[in-house]
Amino acid sequence: MKKRLIGLFTAVAVAVGVFTAPVQTALGSVSAVSEAASAVSAPVASRKSGTYYLSASSLKVTLSCADSGAKIYYSVNGGSYKVYTKTLSITNNSTLKVYSKKDGVKSAVKTYTYKLAPKVTITPNAGEYNGARTVKLVSKVNGVKYYYTLDGTKPTTSSTLYTASGIKLTEDTCLRILTVKSGWTNRNITKNYVIDASAPLEMTSLLDDYTQKYGYSVLSPAQQKAYGRIFEAAKAHADKADVSDLGLKVSDLEKLYWAFDYDNPQFFWLDNGYGYGYNYSGTLLSINMMYSRTKSEADKISKDFDAAVAEVLAEAEKCTTVYDRIKVIHDWIINNTEYMSYGAAYKSEADGAIVYGKALCEGYSKAFMYLAQAAGIPTICVNGRSGGTGHMWNMVNIDGQWYHIDVTWDDPVSTKPMLTYDYFLVGDKTILADHSFNNWIEMPSAPSDYIA
Repeated sequence: MKKRLIGLFTAVAVAVGVFTAPVQTALGSVSAVSEAASAVSAPVASRKSGTYYLSASSLKVTLSCADSGAKIYYSVNGGSYKVYTKTLSITNNSTLKVYSKKDGVKSAVKTYTYKLAPKVTITPNAGEYNGARTVKLVSKVNGVKYYYTLDGTKPTTSSTLYTASGIKLTEDTCLRILTVKSGWTNRNITKNYVIDASAPLEMTSLLDDYTQKYGYSVLSPAQQKAYGRIFEAAKAHADKADVSDLGLKVSDLEKLYWAFDYDNPQFFWLDNGYGYGYNYSGTLLSINMMYSRTKSEADKISKDFDAAVAEVLAEAEKCTTVYDRIKVIHDWIINNTEYMSYGAAYKSEADGAIVYGKALCEGYSKAFMYLAQAAGIPTICVNGRSGGTGHMWNMVNIDGQWYHIDVTWDDPVSTKPMLTYDYFLVGDKTILADHSFNNWIEMPSAPSDYIA
């Protein structure tokens, strides 16, 4: 009996020992899981630390945490921590510290360092050029100052301060630029220019290279293909341009056609409008050309047109600067054109001013655009209003910057010949004082008046 009791106690003891070990193991496992759940992931910023070259006055940074429900806190440049609720705008060189918090548990603190510098557009860019060039510096960031040297030495804030008139280069130059903005990182830029001052200024016509024109540049790829087909149709005096394979809608047509029209003054035989064909789903099939002159009439006019153009371009070619070439064209049109508000179709086309010496504002503008493009100067027509009525004028590009020029309003109605420069190479602020835009395409920005 005693032996049986001992055996029983032994069995119980062994049984307790057998079940104790798994229970202890299970308790340890639960404790580890609970501890892992209490940890919180640190936030992640959408921007890595580094230097950012901006076209805007701030760097946008968003914060996120992998743990749902965690609050994010941030501090900028040692300031007090705030709860993150929306995208951060970093407006100066900054050190950003962030952490997350959930259920009373705080994550590790992460640090991001951001340095800001302005993106600068320099036109013309470094390279080899015939004739003197004026370099312009433009940034969309407000408050940037530029200091520069022309001898390759490193610029400081004691170097020459850049002004809106630009930097005139007349010889081989190592241009070094220092950008300065309060609270931002100074930036050094070097550009090398090879200038052959003895070589004549190049004058390569832009009339037939439509891929280099402004209106073409603002269209979608499909619209650009259609633009090219309209161009070829107008050139051949064809009845229509087939665009059935391009997938364009009728709603794409207005912008497309007027981009073409504002770019191309050489087709003076086009009428002021167009037709089109489409299917039941609104897909554009064809653009039907409308002409104010027959092909034989246009060919006959072209002889006088080309002779007059050659005379003007011969004078323009003698000039050593783009500015002077524009002035020659501006003055020739005014001195040889009489304003007319009604009459034959030519009044609204380039041949009105160039061949007949009579034109409406459209004729003035298209004549100027033709001569300027023929002289290699990027030019477009601008449609809008001035003086309480519909009006057209031009924009020209000099060394990468656009300017307005209104040849019509510089030719005031008078009993005596008059020539003014009130609207000669002016910026948006000046032109918009008494003009307004009404275009199917967005016009380029003209930030300032030209300073000769």
